[in-house]
Amino acid sequence: MSTGALPLLARLGEAASFPKAVRNYESDPWGYMRRKLDECEEPLRAYKRTLYDAAAAKLLSDLKESFLKPGSLLDHKETFEKLLPPADFADISFNLEPGVDPQTRRDAIQAVLSHAKPRTLFDIEALPVERRGKIWEGLVEEAGRRLELDKLRVMYERKPKTDFRRASVIRRVRKNLADLLAVTRDQSGMREDVTLFMLTRLETAIAALRRFLKAPPPQAATR
Repeated sequence: MSTGALPLLARLGEAASFPKAVRNYESDPWGYMRRKLDECEEPLRAYKRTLYDAAAAKLLSDLKESFLKPGSLLDHKETFEKLLPPADFADISFNLEPGVDPQTRRDAIQAVLSHAKPRTLFDIEALPVERRGKIWEGLVEEAGRRLELDKLRVMYERKPKTDFRRASVIRRVRKNLADLLAVTRDQSGMREDVTLFMLTRLETAIAALRRFLKAPPPQAATR
């Protein structure tokens, strides 16, 4: 599998669509979208590993320099904050503080980087709610608002809960995801690379959508 962003964006693109060819064999658009979002896990891990390896190599290279550019340490902190679990990030962050002996810094950071693994939304969402952290929960809630999931839930829960309303809601969910994915495209199609900032937005959007679809509304009777 490619370690670029394309496999991840392809799964998300499938989640944002429900064409006739799929409808011929798939009767549940809620379950289909949830399954495609779950299939993002492997390509997301692969892409994050690529970004992590590049960030680690850049950091170790910079630390070999006798003089670090102003703001360099802060830039590295911001990068690894988006990639690592809190404990590993704390170790990295501590050793990126100004004033740390350069050799001690290099040795300590190299030790952390040798065992650390990038964290994805699937790791965080597998934790009990109380261990996910307020920052993560806030980001997921914000993503849900951008996708209008709160409004769509209210829309569906109005009575009567018809098949028509159920179909309308999931169709709007797909459209909102497709709108978000528009920024990952250029004139030639899907981009091979996605910035860490955009990747965080995609991860929190996936988390919000998976929560929304986790217990999809039951099939309604008739319109």
